[in-house]
Amino acid sequence: MYPIKMIGQLGSALVMCCLAAQAVLADEVRLTIPQGDLVGDVSADGVVSSYKGIPYAIPPVGDRRWTAAEAAPAWTGRRSAKQFGPACMQPNPPEMMSFGPGTEQPLMYIEPVPVMSEDCLHLNVWSPLSTGHTEQADLPVMVWIHGGGFTTGFSSMPVYDGEALARQGVIVVSINYRMGIFGFFAHPELSAENPDGIAANFGITDQVAALRWVRENISAFGGNPDNVTIFGESAGSWAVSLMMATPMSDGLFQKAIGQSGAYFYAMPSLKEPAMGYASAESMGQSFAAQVTKEGLQGLRSMTAQDLLDKTVPGEGVPNFGQFVVVDRTVFNRPVRDTFAHGEQHAVPVIVGFNSDEGSGLSDYGVVAPTPASAADYEAELQTRYGDLAAAYLKQYPAAQLTDAVFDSYRDSEFGWRMEYWAGLMERVGAPAWLYYFSHVAPFGETERWVSFGSEQRKLGAFHASEIPFVFNNLDVQWQSDVTVRSDDLALAETMSAYWVNFAKTGDPNGGDRPLWAPYKSNDQRFMSFADDAKPAINLLPGSLELHYEIDSRRAERGIAWDGARAGLLGQTEK
Repeated sequence: MYPIKMIGQLGSALVMCCLAAQAVLADEVRLTIPQGDLVGDVSADGVVSSYKGIPYAIPPVGDRRWTAAEAAPAWTGRRSAKQFGPACMQPNPPEMMSFGPGTEQPLMYIEPVPVMSEDCLHLNVWSPLSTGHTEQADLPVMVWIHGGGFTTGFSSMPVYDGEALARQGVIVVSINYRMGIFGFFAHPELSAENPDGIAANFGITDQVAALRWVRENISAFGGNPDNVTIFGESAGSWAVSLMMATPMSDGLFQKAIGQSGAYFYAMPSLKEPAMGYASAESMGQSFAAQVTKEGLQGLRSMTAQDLLDKTVPGEGVPNFGQFVVVDRTVFNRPVRDTFAHGEQHAVPVIVGFNSDEGSGLSDYGVVAPTPASAADYEAELQTRYGDLAAAYLKQYPAAQLTDAVFDSYRDSEFGWRMEYWAGLMERVGAPAWLYYFSHVAPFGETERWVSFGSEQRKLGAFHASEIPFVFNNLDVQWQSDVTVRSDDLALAETMSAYWVNFAKTGDPNGGDRPLWAPYKSNDQRFMSFADDAKPAINLLPGSLELHYEIDSRRAERGIAWDGARAGLLGQTEK
């Protein structure tokens, strides 16, 4: 990443950023916001200031475990904002894993987790500094929501450093939020505590609270609270779709970018069985009974680490990362239904996905093993998809079985959802720009074991590989010793410029970059990010239609559906 360092001797010069005075002293920058006084850092060249670890909500600890986020109070004195806050509670997976004899390799997406705590509801801000001018007032704001399946991740990952984007004239905010059982849990006693309030979806209330903090505080950094773009990848993109669906976020953002993820899944209902699930309360109560005889009080008396250790996936343990609940408060209906009824926030969006989404994610068992033969593959399709098996086989033929498995996973879990999202925005009169990222950076040339040791496959344009291009942080690759090429640098400049221009104007176009036309159902225009940016039409023909039909049948037949049941792990036949 671009390191944030103390600047040299500037004496006691004052630098005006936008409408706010940021006092740059010998080795720090100071700012007063509504919460209080902050001391932050500036980049080595004095262009960008950064403020880290700012609390946006009251710590959700003790009796506040499983309560809706509440705004953090003001503080007295001067608060240091030079270090990131702790990560929210999450498992620490092993660095290496084996796919069979002689196939040990590093687990993808493993980033050393910093100090963890339930007291983790902090955010970070990168803001451009100027040289005494005020005409850059009211800068656009980009709020990043990290991914990690709603179970892992943190805002301080080096690839999320906002300095390079801030250099292009925007303010960047990155947030932490509660995950796993701490952010997504339901229990009858929680509902009894909150008969008219929020009894689930606590991690979502964190994200809303962070956006409220932005609305109330960002002008002090020079930002425009009425020009906010939310953006995220994977579960962060789930969060973007969720923010567009909840009435709680109304008016808190004006544009949205979703990268590889839309929460168009079956969703449990808080109090009654629905969509193939038991009620969320009953699932939470069943889990609690395995852990303690003292109900909610017993759960709250456990240490955060002990509670986390009890949520290792297994029989009777829900996937708390996909435990977003229809509770009639945060969400009135399943998110896909909200979009289908045209009830989502009608804001401009950029949405898209990558050509090798299953690569990397296959480490986590969400991609099916490659069938032993074409006959086995066809039989599996028949069992899972019935009369849709022939259409599935036509879309993903058996000539190369591993490609068929990975491509169907990509389109089932990501591709059709992102294109469907774009089409649904057209219905509410909001423009949408669709993209397809197939650029293979140097690390993408790496061959890795897949399908539990049966063969090796290049990573390609793997899940999350676009993030360093969006942030223009190519010196923070998944392997730091990989040499960045000139075409990588050029594409990063292009992609980050599209994202920034969208944040500024609500349209990614501008400058001398190729014209990116909005998505329309009659021509299905999209931008291909391969060796460079090229406009194209009709992305992956037939996949949208096939997977829409599959998803519709699951909904009709009450077959639960989530991100662990995609492609050849999914089904329409009970």
